[in-house]
Order: sequence, then structure tokens, then C-alpha cells
Amino acid sequence: MDIYSLNVDSPIKGGYFSSEQIDLLSIIQCQSIDELMKFIANCDQINHVHGIFESINGMDLESAKRSIFKSYQDSMVYHDQGLDASIRNRFNYLGITSEEELMSVIDKSHPRSQEILSINHHFISEEWNQTKSINYEEMETLNSQLPLFNSMLIGSGKIYKIINKYDTNKETKHDFYFAKRDLDFAYKNGKQVRFHSLLVKEDGKIFDGKSKEEIMDIIKEYVKQSIDFIKNYNSSHKININGKEEPVINAVDLFNEIVSFDKNEQGEYYNIWEQKYGIIMPELMSCFEYALVNKPEGVNYLYNEPFLEDDQRRQKVFETLAQTTPGLIDTLGSQMHITITQDIDSIKRCFADFKRLQDNGMQIQITEFDMCLGRHDVPRVFGPNADISLEIVYQEKDKKISEISSVIRESGVRLSGISYWSLTDGIDCNLERIRSNALANHEISNVNEIPTACGGLIPTHKKLIKNNELNQMLSDSNQSNKEDLYDWYKVCNKK
Repeated sequence: MDIYSLNVDSPIKGGYFSSEQIDLLSIIQCQSIDELMKFIANCDQINHVHGIFESINGMDLESAKRSIFKSYQDSMVYHDQGLDASIRNRFNYLGITSEEELMSVIDKSHPRSQEILSINHHFISEEWNQTKSINYEEMETLNSQLPLFNSMLIGSGKIYKIINKYDTNKETKHDFYFAKRDLDFAYKNGKQVRFHSLLVKEDGKIFDGKSKEEIMDIIKEYVKQSIDFIKNYNSSHKININGKEEPVINAVDLFNEIVSFDKNEQGEYYNIWEQKYGIIMPELMSCFEYALVNKPEGVNYLYNEPFLEDDQRRQKVFETLAQTTPGLIDTLGSQMHITITQDIDSIKRCFADFKRLQDNGMQIQITEFDMCLGRHDVPRVFGPNADISLEIVYQEKDKKISEISSVIRESGVRLSGISYWSLTDGIDCNLERIRSNALANHEISNVNEIPTACGGLIPTHKKLIKNNELNQMLSDSNQSNKEDLYDWYKVCNKK
């Protein structure tokens, strides 16, 4: 099978696996009906579904797995449907069917209020990472390719995944439900884990209405709870690597995306935490004293940023890195979410700077690599009237990845790890963004109208599109965007 990976030596070969992807893979890995039943019982996403156990009685294992796979997908709404749909879905899950019952819960007088606060945190109302769109066969393909990876990047350590914002009880507020499930999957499959991420700009509204001091207190306690959880998990979970017992969690993204994606009025990139909350770098670093003093054995600390190919943004990131507590950060991670049109010279300059950092003792990783081809990149790559096949698109992608690989090798940078983000064409964060933007701009009316961005490590969509699908989608679209859709589908339809 074709794999669109970088041809660069690295001891870590990782991939990003969301909690939803891991659940779907867990279903596929079940070897018996009893094992499938156990999965359902321990999965709060679907164990509430009426008649879910009875529905698979008498089924053969393959049919049962496909049925549960679909039930899991059906438990979520598309995130593009908006907040109202997500809220309705969440309340339906909790069995709240009337305004009166809702008010009762809000008033904390409902006899199920504590139960609701607990289980609500375990329910994913909106789909992400194309969970509802991915088909069973594509996840089977990913499962068969797990030997490609010796490391898994899991995102269930983020603050809004851990803190139950609905629960005010100090003893239950930090809930590592998703992290534990994801780690157990990695342990079962013999993979080490990079734990992502202890500081993120998305707070899940946990910080809403809080003062700077309150936010810092929340972060400090969350960091302590997370580091203690990591140490405890590693103490009882070891995997064999080259004859040596190693901890499951061997890396933690302490910081993720501190620097803004856009520029301020002065034309400069800025520190998001200072801009949004008034928390300057020394104050932010004070929140991580516990992580430094209590660093788990065998664990590497990373600072992770995207778009380091941008010269100006990269310099701002380097300035921010220099302000971190000495000895805290072991590795600078470059995400490298790029398009097929990425300028090669910008990558050369980026890795020349990485080499200077590495010579001064900083490790360098590519932490979230993927490459996509958006609809509007087609004419930029192939000309405005190109009649090309999807195969040619992948050939161009392969060529670009080879060029980037050569740049990295020639730079002298010795990467300590490479991790891939969009693992298949269907599990593609680029596709998610393209679909969301097209929906917001009223270019399409359904998320599936754009079927691929060719962004996967594994090119599962090479033969996805059929003529009848194109014709149906064109008939469902308004006249203004038909030409645009057709241009894109000409790319997807050719074999």
C-alpha cells in the first residue's frame, strides 16, 4: 500500500489518534461477541442506547461490530450543524426531554443531577476528525497499518477534556476518563504515547468569567493533577522496547500554540495568553513549576507550534521558547500542516534555523505532519484548465514530500521524532477545515459534498469518487457553485 511519509530517519514514528478513532478501532479489534459486549459496557458514548445489547444477539461477529460501529457514529451530530444541534444532542443523551426537567437539573434539585454531571463529561456530542463520515473499511485499513507506528499522539490530555466544567466537586472535577481509555488502547497495542497537551488556547469555556489569578490557579491544579496521573499510569504500565521495560507515556506536549496565527494591528504575531488573559510568560511559567520539579522518569517535554515555515512567526516562537523556564523544554515541535503549494525555500530557511537550535542542545521533532490539496490549490498547481486525474494529484504530493525529505536530510537536523496527523484521507483535519469553510461561505450545503483533500498518510480515497455520486451532488447544489464543484470533482473522478 502507498504511504505518503517523509523519507527521513527518526527513532519515533508516530500518528495522531483521537478518542473517537480509538473507540472505532477498538470495535474493529474485538475478537468475540463477549469482548464487544465488554467494550459497550465500558464506553459511555453508546452504553446508554436502548436495546444496544439485545440488538447484536444472534449476529455473527462481523455484523455485530459493524452495527456497533454505526451506533457509535450515530451518537454524534456533525460539528458543522452548530451549537443548537450539539446541545439538543447532549440533552437527549442525558434523557432530558422537557424544559421543566432541564430547569430542575439546573436548580440542582433533580435526583439524577450528580449522575448527569458525571456522565455528561464522557459524552462527545459533536463529531470531530470526520468520525461520522469515515466508513468501516477505511478504519479497517488504518487498523491493519498500526505496525507503521511505534508511538501514538493522543489529544485527550487537554484541559477541557480533563476538567469536568459541569461538576463543582473538587474530588471529581479532574476526570481522566478519555485519557485512560486512549492509553489503555496504546498499551494493549504495544505503543508509546505522546500526551497532548497541557496548555492549549482552546479552553472549552472553562476560563469564562475568571480573573487572571483564578485562571492561573486552575492551570496550576490541572498541571499537578496531570503530572501525577502520568506518573501513576507509567508506574503500572510498561512495554517492552528492544528488551527493555519502558513507560507507556514517554513525552508530554507542555505547551501548544502559544503564539497567535494572525498578526495584530502593528503587523506582529503575539502571545495569545498575554493578549487574551493578561498572563505574561513568567506568570505562565510559574504554572508549570510542579511539572519541572516532578518530571516523570523517561518523559520528554515538548513545546509544539504550527506554521514555523513563516519566517516572522518562527522568530516570534523562538523568542517565546527563550522565555520558558531553563531546563523545562527538551524539544521544539514543528507541526508542519502544509499544503501541496508550500514554498520549498521557506522550509529550507526553517530547517537552517532548527539546525542552529539543535546545535545549542534543543531537540527537534515534526509533530503533526500532513499535506493536503484543497479545491482552490488545483489551478495553482496544474493550471486553470487542467484535466487531471486523482492519481496525478497523488503523484504531485509524492514529489513534494520527496523534496521536503531532501531538504530535511540536507539541513543536518537529526529529528528525534516524526508524527503524522491526518492518517487517512477520510480522517483528515484539512478536509474538516475545507468543509467547514465551504459551508460557512454557502458554497456547499452538505459536508460530504467535498469528499477528499488528499491529505492522508494512507491514500484511502484514491478510488473513492464515482460518476453517479458527482451527478447526485451536482443536482443537489445551487447553480452558483456547480461549476466550482464540477472542477473539483473532475479531479476526484478520474482514475
